Amino acid sequence: MLTLYQFNSCPFCWKVKAFMNYTHIPYDVVEVTPFGMKELDFTDHKKVPVLKDGAEIVVESSAIVRYLNDKYADLLPAPQDDEWQAWVDNTLVHYLPPLIHPNIGKSFKNLGLLMAVSKDGALKRFFVRLAGALVMPRVANKMKLKHQIQNPESEFQAALAHWVDKGLENKAFYGGEQPSLVDTSVFGVLRSAQGMGILEAAALTNPTFGRWYEACRGMMGA
Repeated sequence: MLTLYQFNSCPFCWKVKAFMNYTHIPYDVVEVTPFGMKELDFTDHKKVPVLKDGAEIVVESSAIVRYLNDKYADLLPAPQDDEWQAWVDNTLVHYLPPLIHPNIGKSFKNLGLLMAVSKDGALKRFFVRLAGALVMPRVANKMKLKHQIQNPESEFQAALAHWVDKGLENKAFYGGEQPSLVDTSVFGVLRSAQGMGILEAAALTNPTFGRWYEACRGMMGA
């Protein structure tokens, strides 16, 4: 059985899960403890996601998806796939931290949603959530500065409009009538923000995006 070591809050982990759900690859999930990450003691790589396939260990979301597609799924690539995958990893994902963690209060609230799957005791969850809420707004602000994000809300909306106009191009999915590997990556990264009002607001502003997202959600088991 494949095992995915993850944070439920991690967009790159959701990127892998969306692909596995869509392609019906069975897997187990291990939620990694943010402080100490003792669940990853079997590897020197201390970032999630990490995939364990028997003795094989694969790290980094794009490499994991390639490995899974080559070994278990074999979705056909399209000529522009690499360009869109780079856009997901290097542009789209950077809008999420400033939107999810704009301040301590909002971060604390959203971390509560993200940690709902945790099997830790209530006291430990509270302290992890509090520590995260104190740290993540600073991380988000650094990301804004690094990637020159001036207005996360409007720039995120512009990114989704770019996806709809240039990625979907009046099709149901990037892949046409059915999702492709790129659809799973875009959806997976966005899925990490589900329930926080961010995607719901985007769907109201851009109904085409909303229809695509809900269609992917139904197919990708999220």
